[in-house]
Amino acid sequence: MKFIKYIYSGLLSIFNYPYIPKELLENLKGPILLHISDTPVDIYKYIFRIVEKLKPQIIVHTGDLVDNIKLEKYKDKIIQYHKGVAKLIEGLEKNEETKIYYALGNHDEYEIISKLTRRGIILEEGLITIDNYNIKICHYYKKCKDNVDFSLYGHSFAPRHYIEENTLGLNGILNINVIDLSSGEIYHLDYPIGTNRARLMELRRVSL
Repeated sequence: MKFIKYIYSGLLSIFNYPYIPKELLENLKGPILLHISDTPVDIYKYIFRIVEKLKPQIIVHTGDLVDNIKLEKYKDKIIQYHKGVAKLIEGLEKNEETKIYYALGNHDEYEIISKLTRRGIILEEGLITIDNYNIKICHYYKKCKDNVDFSLYGHSFAPRHYIEENTLGLNGILNINVIDLSSGEIYHLDYPIGTNRARLMELRRVSL
């Protein structure tokens, strides 16, 4: 059964349709926090469809909004980056009820994002409190090592998700992370097939 679900979800992702388990949709009570990171343009439609289905109250993006363009290295690609950011922000900010946080990555440009966002909150790193949970938001794990309830980060495949003392760390490169803030339950959704190739990254084995 698990194998059939794996094949089914893989086929859906090829066509930019996410597989969201029925039990997840039935169990979510909300408010819902959706955490994504290092998103190439090719997966935007996939992300937007997840947002449409889950209708999260909070979206946290932990940086590199247009991850197929390594802007830190290739400044001449600023026009393509601008177009990508505009498309992503338009899709994420479509629902007026959703609160959105952008933690800037090394391949992001503050001036462009600040001009395009209508109501997103832009951070280099930051601590937010939602429903009595303290949540640290950073692009880099090393800047996110505070003693908080949730630590949300991206940038690298390591470290993976972790539990350390009272902190639950979630890496937004590995999965699309869904937090049900009514219960603290965590759900992981897969990025579509080919995401790491679109990021221009290769998944290497890393120790837990």
